[in-house]
Amino acid sequence: MRKSFRRNRVLFMLASAALITSLLLAPTTRQSNASSHREAPLITADPLADNTDTYAFRSTEAGRSGFVTLIANWIPFEEPSGGPHFYKFDDTVLYEIKIDNTGDGREDITYQFRFTTKFVNPDIVLGMASPNQALAGTGGIEPLITSLDDPDYNEPQTYTVTRIDKNSGKKGNVVASGLVTPPNNIGERTTPNYETTLAQPAVYTLPNNGRVFAGQRDEGFYIDVGGVFDTLKLKSIGTTGGVDSTAGFNVNTIAIEVPIQSLTKSGSVPSGPTASDAVIGVWATSSRQTTRVIRPGVGRRDDNDEINSGPFRQVSRLGEPLVNEVVIPLKLKDTFNASEPENDAQFASFVVDPQLAQLLKAVFGIAVPPAPRNDLVQIFATGIPVNAITGPNYTTLLSDGTPHEMMRLNVAIPPNTSSPSRLGLLGGDVAGFPNGRRVFDDVVDIELRAVAGGTPFTPATNVAPNNTLGDGVANNDVPFLTRFPYLGTPHSGNSTSGAPHQHHTIDALPLLP
Repeated sequence: MRKSFRRNRVLFMLASAALITSLLLAPTTRQSNASSHREAPLITADPLADNTDTYAFRSTEAGRSGFVTLIANWIPFEEPSGGPHFYKFDDTVLYEIKIDNTGDGREDITYQFRFTTKFVNPDIVLGMASPNQALAGTGGIEPLITSLDDPDYNEPQTYTVTRIDKNSGKKGNVVASGLVTPPNNIGERTTPNYETTLAQPAVYTLPNNGRVFAGQRDEGFYIDVGGVFDTLKLKSIGTTGGVDSTAGFNVNTIAIEVPIQSLTKSGSVPSGPTASDAVIGVWATSSRQTTRVIRPGVGRRDDNDEINSGPFRQVSRLGEPLVNEVVIPLKLKDTFNASEPENDAQFASFVVDPQLAQLLKAVFGIAVPPAPRNDLVQIFATGIPVNAITGPNYTTLLSDGTPHEMMRLNVAIPPNTSSPSRLGLLGGDVAGFPNGRRVFDDVVDIELRAVAGGTPFTPATNVAPNNTLGDGVANNDVPFLTRFPYLGTPHSGNSTSGAPHQHHTIDALPLLP
């Protein structure tokens, strides 16, 4: 009788867990896991679905100016030596990059990415990399993984790219399949010559001559996280002297490069920056199915010990950087990440009168612009119209008259390859943030100044220190690439010949311009 009671109790607990999971993800609740660097309560339990950053920019690599690069990162604060299974995309998550080219906050084009992992040798004691050849008596163990199809790559992950648009229907068209992600940068013995032998071969050409990559990259979002979230107790409020809290960590990246005309509402390259089809909106999401059931098993993937079913529901969302962290109140952070840009009117009041501006006023003793903050509404919710300050050939306006938070990119503004500024528009560089976001754009300094009113759009407060504010971090700890996928080589989990990865660095590289 006791055994029967225990068995029934276990079954009840499993059923209850499945029910609770279903309710949490059900479409009627609109409550779900959240996204970005651990900025919403529920995401702390789901890092594989945690979208940390989104980028959109005209490609700057030589000969690629006719293309747009879209990048989305997941899994924050990846410790490079975090093995033995290391970090990979979740086979049960639907990863997506979405594009709105009409201004209604609804995706007109979606690129979907689905991953599948297999075990080459499930009987091996290690994880992502194992000396299968050596144990089979076919050779030594140095080096181990020297190509994407090396049998010592013990947990290879493949993925499929699907495009959904008005011509494809809801199921979309498969653009590419069977593409291989590189292993993590495990160390010099296991993944030697990482960038050359493993990362670059994982850049695939698409049928439209675009390119795609999915795999580990350096965390390129440089910020003094500790100072910002210790109620703005920054080590420096200038250009240098701050601590790059994300230094030494990696992320998982999905990057896709496509022709400009494949993203515009006209299907053509816009005639100029003020053309009606010149601006697109971009954001990334993660979704999980509504029901997850864990069944008894022995832990092997072929035992079907986990079943996911039901429709996909969004659990992560990220367009413009830092919106949910420093604009949306705590009670709505999970709601924000489960919502779509078309429904962003519910959050408009927090942009019109942001708490962060009052916090900057209290901490630094500065005057900030009074509400309503229409300057911030333009940056984050509608786009910047043509105006006297930025001139007749600059706009990121994409709106149907209601607010939609997403990253806006004017695809008709050429890339700046000669004199780019990390401060984007504030640095006189119209090709940079908030016109999209390049990997090196210093969005922390830009947004601190914008919220403080230190921009030409609010002339009364466009004075020091409002217009010189920063977190003291103006460079990344790893050089960015000048070619696709642009984010730097991931830190090695075990570097012996060069400098090992270091967390929380200060001015590790020369300052970006």
